Amino acid sequence: MTTINERIEALRAKMKANNIDAFIIPSSDPHQSEYVCDYWKVRVWFSGFTGSAGTLVVTQNEAAMWTDGRYFLQVEDQCADTCVELYKQQIPHAPEHIPWLAEVLNENAVIGIDYRQFSKSQYDYIQCLTSEKNIETKNYPHLLGEIWQDRPELPSDEVKIHPIEFSGESTASKLNKVKAEIKNQKANYYFLSSLDDIAWLFNIRSTDIDFTPLVTAYALVGEEKTYLFSDTSRYNSKTIEIFKQLNVEVLNYDLIAEKLPILSEGKIIVTDAASLNYASFDGIKGEIIFQQSLVQQLKAVKNEVEIENTKKCMLKDGVALTRFYMWLEETLENQELSEYEIGKKLTSYRAEQPLYKDDSFSSIVGYKGNGAIIHYSAPKEGSAMVKKENLLLIDSGGQYENGTTDITRTVWLGGEISDEIKTAYTSVLKGHIELDQMKFPKGTIGIQLDAFARMHLWKQGLNFPHGTGHGIGSYAMVHEPTQGFAGNLATSRGTEAHKPNQFTTIEPGCYKKDTYGIRIENVVVSKELETNSFGTFYGFEAITVFPIDTQLIDKKLLIPSEINWLNNYHKKVYEIISPKLKPSEKDWLKEKCKEI
Repeated sequence: MTTINERIEALRAKMKANNIDAFIIPSSDPHQSEYVCDYWKVRVWFSGFTGSAGTLVVTQNEAAMWTDGRYFLQVEDQCADTCVELYKQQIPHAPEHIPWLAEVLNENAVIGIDYRQFSKSQYDYIQCLTSEKNIETKNYPHLLGEIWQDRPELPSDEVKIHPIEFSGESTASKLNKVKAEIKNQKANYYFLSSLDDIAWLFNIRSTDIDFTPLVTAYALVGEEKTYLFSDTSRYNSKTIEIFKQLNVEVLNYDLIAEKLPILSEGKIIVTDAASLNYASFDGIKGEIIFQQSLVQQLKAVKNEVEIENTKKCMLKDGVALTRFYMWLEETLENQELSEYEIGKKLTSYRAEQPLYKDDSFSSIVGYKGNGAIIHYSAPKEGSAMVKKENLLLIDSGGQYENGTTDITRTVWLGGEISDEIKTAYTSVLKGHIELDQMKFPKGTIGIQLDAFARMHLWKQGLNFPHGTGHGIGSYAMVHEPTQGFAGNLATSRGTEAHKPNQFTTIEPGCYKKDTYGIRIENVVVSKELETNSFGTFYGFEAITVFPIDTQLIDKKLLIPSEINWLNNYHKKVYEIISPKLKPSEKDWLKEKCKEI
C-alpha cells in the first residue's frame, strides 16, 4: 500500500470485520518513549505525520490527528491531500481525543487499541470517560501489523556498558538504591519498563532509537536476583559476565509476556503506572504498589561526574558551533544554501569533536517563515534556499559519550531589521534572562517558573505555544523527565519541583506564521544558592557556551541588569571557548561576544 488513504481504508476494513468503531494509534512504544524505534512508528506509517507527539484516531468517518501547537503547521503540510485531518489540542500532551471519542461514539461501541502502547494510567483514563456509555476498550495487538506487512524488525545492535568515568556511579550502587526501596515497601520486585530508566540503572547504551542511545528492554529488580529482558544475542560474553557478578540474568525481550506472570505470582511488585503498559499490568499476577519511578527521580539529579562531563560537552559544542557559523557566514557571501545542507554541515562539525556519537535530535533549520514551524524538519528535496538576508533559526544538539547538548540560536543574516522582529527578539531574550536569573524557594514547580519567561512577551501582546523548557539527560534522552517549565499542569514539566543538580533547558520563543520564528535556548544546571530563616533557595547556572546574536536586540528595551547579564554571559563564553580555537576563530568569536 503506497498511499496514506489506502492504509486508512485497509484499517477501516479490518475494523469493520472485527466490529471496532474506533482505533487509537499513539506515538508511543511499549515503554512510553517519546521517540521510538522504526518498528513502533505505527502512527507515522498510517498518517504520514512524522512529528514526535500526536495521536491518530480512526473511525469509519474520520481520521483525526490530535497534536499540540508545536506541530499544527507540520500536520497541515504532511497530511495535505490525505483523509487525515488536524485536530488541535488546546493543552500540549493532554489526551483531548478521549473526551471527543466519548462524545462521538454511540453507546456500546468498541474502541480498539494495542495494550502494549498504552500505559495503565492512559487505559484507566479511557475507561473513566467512556464507561457511562458502556463503551468497551479491547486489545488488538496484531491488527495493525497485519496491514503493515513490511514492518521493520526490532533493534539488534550490540549493547555496550557506559563507562563509570562518564556515568559517575556503578550499576551495583544504583541497584542497591532500588533494592533499598523494595525493602522499604516490603515488596519482592521493582518492575521497570521506561527505556531511559533502564539505560541509567544498568549503565547500558545502544542505538535502538534515532538520536537516543537507549536499549529496548524491561527490568525486574529483586533483592536477591534481577532479570533484564533484552535479547541475549545483543550482549557479548564479557557484558553477560559483568551482569552475572551482579546476579542479573539477561533474558530475551519477548520472554517478558511468558515470565512476568510466573515471576510475579503471589509477589508484591513496585512500579510506575505512568510507564507500565497495560499488557504488562495484565501480566502481573501479584499485588502492585504504584509510585513515581524511583529511578526516574534518581536519574534526574546529576552527580558531579555527569555535571563536569556535560560542561566539557558544552565546550566541544561551542567549538563546533563557532566553526559552523563562521563557515555559514563565509559561504553565504558567495552562494545560497539549502536548509537541509546547512543541517548536514552542522552535524559534520560536531562529528569532528572527541567522543561524538550522534546528534541528539534531527536539527531544526528554519529560514524565515519555516522558523515558525516549531519542530520543522527540512526535506532533502525542496527545502528553502537560505540567502544572506533575514532570520535563520537553528535548534540542534549532540550526543557525546560523556553528555548530551541542546541549543537554539536565531541569527540575522543581513538586510534591514524591522521594529517588529527586534521587539519580538528582545522580548524573548528578556524572558530568557528573567528565568536564568530566577532565585526561588525549594518546592517551586515548573508552572510557577514558566510565566517569568513569558512576562515580557505578554507585555507586548506576544506569546509562544510550547513549554519553556525540559529536562535533559547525560548521554541519554534530550527530553528527559521529570522537571521543566510548562504553562499547564498536563505534564510533570509543570508539576514537578526543581531540585539542585538537574539539567534543564530555558527556551522561550515567538513565532509568526509564514513570517519568522525566534527562539533562544541554553541548558542550565540548578543549584542551591542559600538557606536562611525564610527557607532554602535555588537558582540556575547556564552551561551552554555560545554567543547570542546581538544584532537583533533593541537595546532601549533592556534594563541595566539585563545588559550586564548578556555582557557577563558573553565574557564567560569567550573565556571558555577561545583557548580551543585558531586565531581567526578567536577573532570571530571576540566580535560576537563584544559588549553591547
